[in-house]
Amino acid sequence: MKRRLVVASLLVLVGTGFGFSQEGRATSPGDELYDELAASLDRAEARVAATVLQDGVVVSAEELEALITLNRQIRGSLYGDLIDRSDLLLLLAREQVRIRREMEAQQIRFDLMLLESRQEERSRKRSTSREQVLRLSLATTLASFALAFTFWGLGEMQDQMYFQAATVDEAIVHRRFFQVFTIGSLVSAAVGVAGAGVSVSFFARTR
Repeated sequence: MKRRLVVASLLVLVGTGFGFSQEGRATSPGDELYDELAASLDRAEARVAATVLQDGVVVSAEELEALITLNRQIRGSLYGDLIDRSDLLLLLAREQVRIRREMEAQQIRFDLMLLESRQEERSRKRSTSREQVLRLSLATTLASFALAFTFWGLGEMQDQMYFQAATVDEAIVHRRFFQVFTIGSLVSAAVGVAGAGVSVSFFARTR
């Protein structure tokens, strides 16, 4: 809205500037200084209006400095109508630059807030992932040790049944089961130890 007001003001200013120039020429015939300053002011008004009408474009520092210099020259000439126009043009140009700088500052603040939010989200996701891995490794460790003890108990049972076997074939079967349960117990225990190591590692990272 402010940008539109600036544009509208400039357009009105440019439209009325020609009338002021003509009035000045009528009241000051043959005044070359007035004509020169009025022409410079006309060109400055047209440049500023064209700049503001371009989306995203603001008056440059060089253009603003040129307007300030022209304003000083006009003020020194004591032409009241030109001074009013020049003061208004300079005011509008400075306001347009100020608005643009505020918008850029707001955009920078918004980008920083968005970046911080994304970093916090990534940190939260990493923390959640670590907790999930820790829980999974703990569950795996407990289940592996439980399975290892189960296999160990079944192996001991098969070992006792081996010595109590009535026939050779029955003894062979119990011996094979004993070996299978023993291997299973060892594998489960190894998995449990590995899971415990992972759990300790992730627990240390989360502290």
